Amino acid sequence: MLEAPPDEPLPPLAEDLEADVAIVGGGLTGLWTALALRERGASVVVLEAEACGSGASARNGGFLHGYWSSLGRLREVVGAEGALETARAGDGVIPAVRALGEDVWLTEGGLLLVSASRAQDIPVRDALAVAAELGAPQEAVRVDPGDRLRSPAFREGVLYRDGATVQPARLVRALRRAVLAAGAHIYEGTAVTSVEGSAVTPGGRVRAREVVLETNAWAARWPASRQLAVLRSAIVLTEPVPDLAERVGWQGGEAVFDGRAFLHYFRPTRGGRVLMGSASGSTARAEQALRTLLPALADVRVEHAWEGPIDVSSDRLPFFGTVPGTRVHYGAGYTGNGVGPSWLGGQILASLALGADDRWSRLPLATRSVPRLPPEPLRTIGQRLVSRALLAIDDAEAADRRPAAAARAVAALPGLLGLRIASR
Repeated sequence: MLEAPPDEPLPPLAEDLEADVAIVGGGLTGLWTALALRERGASVVVLEAEACGSGASARNGGFLHGYWSSLGRLREVVGAEGALETARAGDGVIPAVRALGEDVWLTEGGLLLVSASRAQDIPVRDALAVAAELGAPQEAVRVDPGDRLRSPAFREGVLYRDGATVQPARLVRALRRAVLAAGAHIYEGTAVTSVEGSAVTPGGRVRAREVVLETNAWAARWPASRQLAVLRSAIVLTEPVPDLAERVGWQGGEAVFDGRAFLHYFRPTRGGRVLMGSASGSTARAEQALRTLLPALADVRVEHAWEGPIDVSSDRLPFFGTVPGTRVHYGAGYTGNGVGPSWLGGQILASLALGADDRWSRLPLATRSVPRLPPEPLRTIGQRLVSRALLAIDDAEAADRRPAAAARAVAALPGLLGLRIASR
């Protein structure tokens, strides 16, 4: 991502080593896991095929938050107590980033859910109702979105205090330095070819009692990864807008998302740009959203655009566990919200790797049963059909039209199987 020059690359593994834990993957979760393990006294080696953060960890919207904005989905999957337990555990996300002590462009402006159509009013009202029903009304507060960000498209809003933004590449660099300073070893340019008995690479192997696999979207290539689908997310970034406050307000720097099934997410950057993302995976749709949701920026040029894969779990929550009969541990399925929860994943994986029976290993993210997706090629065919139907519904609702019956019927199919691939 922009404005975060990389540190000097680290050399690849060129010898055989021993460690308590070998971590495969140097993204945010792998690095947070390494730091958590070092804090608990374990020796750690991190093996990264390219450079730390070369995947989605350093190329994303930079939204930093936990799970208070997901209370409804959590309650549906793990019950009321499990939902509150998970959301409270995620409260450590922002303090952990602060504790790194580096300038990662942290802006603690809160997280704002807005509706931009009558249909999107429903998830806004549901968010308020769920928080109140679970005894946490302070975690989802009704606001007039126009008081924070002026747009004729916005109707209703909910503010979550659990929200901030970062420059994700800066966060990866800061975390990488913290892991090295803590005494862990990181080898970049080191692809792992096997984890049976030890982590094997072209230049050497790491004999470790425990192995943590943390490759996120690439985990969908595993033969046993039936709980994952791979979708795509897209981002556009504008040129600097010196008069952004005069045009739209946004003095608080809030991170914003809307109530679509394939949601839009947007925020200002420290450099005065505006980032607009689309969970549809289309940069064209992301730019269209920029012009539609923030029409005061109609004349602002888009200078950068990119898109990439995200790992979507079958119930839209990440999951962590241990491969049966092994000491290989894994985490996946962040479903577009990984910058903050990667810290939580690091705590869970550290506990799993050390065999600890504690608050982290007992979280529902590590103990629930995750539905299995259909086998290939049905998984890919079904995913494409349902995604198209959901996009058609989003477009119809945005225009305040009733979605076509065929699209509604196709979009309902995953729910009949206990699956979910979109935010609603």
